[in-house]
Amino acid sequence: MRNHKHKIIPFVVVFAVAAVFLAGKVLADSLDTSVTVGNSAPSISAGPAESPTSDATTPTNAGANVTFTVTASDSNNENYYLAVCKTNSVTATNGGAPTCGGGNWCISSATASAAQASCSYTALDGDAESNVWYAFVCDGNSGAAACSSSSQGSGASGSPFKVNHRPVFNAITNDTPKNPGQSITWSTDTSTLDNDTDGTADTVKLVVCKTTGLSAGDCDGGASDRWCESTAVANNPSCSYSIPTPTTDGSVNAYTYLVDNHNLAASGGNQGANTSYTVSNVAPVVSSVAVNSGSDITLTEGTTTNVLVRATVTDNNSCSDLSAVESSLYRSGVGYTACDNNAEDNDNNCYAVISCSVVSSGNTCGGSTDASADYDCTVSVQYFADPTDASTLFPSETWKGTVKATDNNSATHNAELSTGVELLSLVAYDVTAAISYGTLAVGGSNDPLDKTTTVTATGNVGLDVEVSGTNMTSGANNITVDNQKYATASSTAYASGTSLSGSATEIELNVLKPTSLSASTKNIWWGLLIPNGTVAGTYTGSNTLIAIKGETAGW
Repeated sequence: MRNHKHKIIPFVVVFAVAAVFLAGKVLADSLDTSVTVGNSAPSISAGPAESPTSDATTPTNAGANVTFTVTASDSNNENYYLAVCKTNSVTATNGGAPTCGGGNWCISSATASAAQASCSYTALDGDAESNVWYAFVCDGNSGAAACSSSSQGSGASGSPFKVNHRPVFNAITNDTPKNPGQSITWSTDTSTLDNDTDGTADTVKLVVCKTTGLSAGDCDGGASDRWCESTAVANNPSCSYSIPTPTTDGSVNAYTYLVDNHNLAASGGNQGANTSYTVSNVAPVVSSVAVNSGSDITLTEGTTTNVLVRATVTDNNSCSDLSAVESSLYRSGVGYTACDNNAEDNDNNCYAVISCSVVSSGNTCGGSTDASADYDCTVSVQYFADPTDASTLFPSETWKGTVKATDNNSATHNAELSTGVELLSLVAYDVTAAISYGTLAVGGSNDPLDKTTTVTATGNVGLDVEVSGTNMTSGANNITVDNQKYATASSTAYASGTSLSGSATEIELNVLKPTSLSASTKNIWWGLLIPNGTVAGTYTGSNTLIAIKGETAGW
């Protein structure tokens, strides 16, 4: 039996490959391969979400943007688009952005796989309050573009987004004009003011600004630029501003704005309108009238005396609003109504329309922010002005002053000193020089009495005089005083005259009270008898005249 050896040769099957062994060599041949990789839709890894959150608490104001964000990955590593659609319908577009079947809120630009995509929508006044959205991510594959299924996000940042609509501002009024110290109120009208159309419980507030411009629900300049601001209410907001004292009169700009509780400014013709108010002109007020600081008035013989009338004038439009302050000084029996114009001037009893000026120190006028000032009125009173003290023609009267203030709108006020002051009697006179009897012989006399002295009243009362004299002497010799005689009428015989004595004796001279600058005078006639036995010589002596207030019947 022959022995056989077996050799095991491995056998390999290779699809589409054949090995041929020739002469101990392996011959190889190259074959083509092919595969088709299908396109896959991108998938969302984060989102979608609104940025910022747009919900009932924080809606998107009309005119503002709501932004949608998403992060997606494409297994084919292609760019993708975010499509935010109004309905749950989208169509991919080969080589481009998708389209939404029911319209879109926004579609992003092409975004790299795994990067965040975003797109924005500007909310409109015409949008509904609540707006549903559906987010899709779609690639732009050139031959078989695909989209993911929709997502509406979750929580407050998910669908729907909320739109806050503008209030409509149709009517505004204010209760102008008002005086300084009063309040001006701006009011809206519920019949013409619509709150915004949102179903949420929005509130509105009224803001009244000094200048135009609104920022973040307030005047551009903040509180310092604001006349007033209402509280937030469901409708009919109003606010008030207290006009300070003083405030100059005239029209003041006021710009009215309406905003809701999301600081969304209203639409309507009154938004930002100049709803100005008017500060009324008010008459000035005169107070604290004083004459001569409350003291009796003492005149000056033969000339004028300055008498001060002072008052406080207050004008709630400011002391700068005053155009004139004037005073009248008068005897109370005359009264202001008979001494309130220059035609009534009478130096005896009425000094009308005396111009006054602001005091130089103390309560001066500080300008438009100052309401009051003191005024001084200097009255030059003649020496013969009517006295009002005892034993005069007007003992029951006084002197009073009225101060009248006029503002630049011709509004006036006047006030009178309630309790007057006395104007005191001024007993004053002039008398002519020495009496010269001339040269007389013994036994001779001035007969009739022919030497005169003239008494002139230089005060404000009628005068009598008291006379007395001394003996006339020449060395040791004398002529006794009783040899002089006097009379108040001319051509009085020496025998009918009154003998002079050494004691003061009143003469009812009845010099009239002066009533003008014209002199008021009376004469006294004098004469002298030279007694027998009188030694020749030049004799001298002195006579004394003392003026006294005369009885009023003689004034």
